[in-house]
Order: sequence, then C-alpha cells, then structure tokens
Amino acid sequence: MAAGGGCWRGLGRLTWLWRCRPSLAIAQGPPRGVRCRFSSGVKGGVEGRAAKGRPLLWGAAFALGGTFGLYQTLQHRSRAHLAEQQVAKLPEGSLQLTLYQYKTCPFCSKVRAFLDYHGLPYEIVEVNPIMRKEIKFSSYRKVPILLANAGGDLQMNDSSVIISTLKTYLISRKSLDEIVSYYPSMKALNEQGKEVTEFCNKYWLMLDEKETTHLYPIKAARTEEMKWRKWVDDWLVHLISPNVYRTPGEALASFDYIVREGKFGALEGIFAKYLGAVAMFFIGKRLKSRHHLQDDVREDLYKAANDWVKAIGKHRMFMGGTEPNLADLAVYGVLRVMEGLEAFDDMMTHTKIQPWYRHVEAAIGHARVAN
Repeated sequence: MAAGGGCWRGLGRLTWLWRCRPSLAIAQGPPRGVRCRFSSGVKGGVEGRAAKGRPLLWGAAFALGGTFGLYQTLQHRSRAHLAEQQVAKLPEGSLQLTLYQYKTCPFCSKVRAFLDYHGLPYEIVEVNPIMRKEIKFSSYRKVPILLANAGGDLQMNDSSVIISTLKTYLISRKSLDEIVSYYPSMKALNEQGKEVTEFCNKYWLMLDEKETTHLYPIKAARTEEMKWRKWVDDWLVHLISPNVYRTPGEALASFDYIVREGKFGALEGIFAKYLGAVAMFFIGKRLKSRHHLQDDVREDLYKAANDWVKAIGKHRMFMGGTEPNLADLAVYGVLRVMEGLEAFDDMMTHTKIQPWYRHVEAAIGHARVAN
C-alpha cells in the first residue's frame, strides 16, 4: 500500500457483506423479505466480501470470524453413518483441490473441517484481505473459493455449496460439473433493498432415492442435518463478532489474532490491528442491536451452545450419531475461529459444549492421521 488512505479504502472492502445478509432458505425459493432474480454470473454475495460504501473494516472484523432422541432412531443414524463411511472414499489422485481462504474466516474454517474430516487433500492459498490479488482470476470476490481439477478446472463458491457439492460427489460419483449445476446462483434484494448473491438448494445433497436412503435410512436425520446447517449460517455466525469485540480489550486481542494469522503487509497490519479494533468495538454494539441480542452478548452465545448440545441429546456423541455429520462439522468450524480468545474460553467454561467440541476435534484429528 502506498499510503494510509489506500489502506483505509482497501480495509473497507474486506471480506463479508453481513449487513445485507438475507435469511437463508432450504430449497424453498427466496427467503422472506427478499426479492430474487436469477443471474448467469456471480458477483458480490454474502461470504467473504464487503460491498462498496460499507463501514471501515466491516468485513475484516468478521474474518474471525427438534431433537430426535428415540433410541431406535439413534441406532438407525449410527448405521447410516457407517454406510456413509463405506462409500465416501475418493480414489487417490482423482481430485486436486485448492482452497483460497482467510484463515480466521468462519466460513473457510467450515470448509477446512469438512475436507480434513473426509480425508480430502488440498492446498491452501492464503488471500491478502486488502489487495486480494490471489483471487484476481475470479469475478467472485469472496472467500472461500475452492478450485477443483478433476479432468478440468472447476470453481466452487460459498462454503455451504462447496460442502454439499463435495459430499454429493463422494456419495454419487456424478461429475462435479453436473453437481455444481444443481446449485445455481441468484440475485436477491434484502430487506434494506441491497442486492446480494445467494445459492439455491445449498443445504441439499443431490442424491437419487437409493443413495439418499443409503445415507439417511431415517428421513428425520436428513431434515435435522439441514436444519442445523442452516442455523449455523443464519444465527451462530452472527454471534461471533459481537462476542469477540465485546470490550476494547477483546477487540484488540481479536485483531491481533487476525493480523497474526492472516496475510497482511506491515502497514496493513498496523491499520487493521489498531484502527480495526477501535472501529469494531463500536460496530459490535450496532450488530448487537441489529440481531436483537441481549445486553450481555455472552448469554446469546451460551444459549446457542447449549441449544446445540440439547439438540444432540444425551444418547448421541454427535448429531450424526457415532461420527460427526455435516451439521457437526459446520458448528465446529464456526466456533473454532474463536479459539485462543476470551469468548471461546468463556463458552467452554459456562456451557455444556466442551465434551462435544473435543470429540469433534479428535475425530477430525484421527481422520487426518489416517489419511
């Protein structure tokens, strides 16, 4: 960056467009309060990008970014996961993946959790959140972006679409090109009248009846998984920023973490750490109002964590039964970006989520070693 003013303008364009994020729908058309039109191209969107004119450091701040308890149902789900493990193995060398990311972005963390657990090898390209030269090849100016080489280069956008696409690929062996076509992008106007990009069917796995029955012997298991994946995107991610920027001290610690783990130049890092911490302390207060959080935003975080544990129930280790499913991996991926911060330590101390969290952490670690 040649001058401080340039750095300010660049930081103002960082990562996520959260102020305009519509509620997400599960294959039922546009979300409430949103008017949509389909688009053949992909520009803008909600993950990993701030729109023009957004407040300073809006996106950079976020780079950190029921219950089915019957015993017979749990047994079926456990068998469902075992069946899944038998088919979800990728032939060696058949798919080359490159993940463009910000390390502290919850959406990117979701994708990494999925890839690691399923033993899919991938290369990481850390994107400079100011210049973003690493993704200059793409009109889609957000992260995560996943490039796949399976006989030809294919770009996948949006964390939930990436996960649904690859999971479908592991089960069905349809071509990636065909699977990606099942998740078309659309332009949407949110309640503020701003245009955003969304993706249809993002929580659905595109499987035929036989494959679906094999993976989900009980329909309720699929419905539950989709419901909680959507909950992660609609609610859980909105609790991260108000909690990690709750006090001036927490805001500074958060930006120190962002700069340390991210790809910043020296001048960019100084601006991001100190100016960003001040800006996001005040913006965090606005976020609390926007999302109707309690005065003490920790209480919302604690409730979300306990609601998740309650949904799993006492008789399951994971929502997926004996192994994590896509909802488990999504919740874990989002919460993981707070590790090392006060909000994470408080959550682990004051909620019942720690045993589940450590079990997912261990499951992913074992999968990485095995592969």
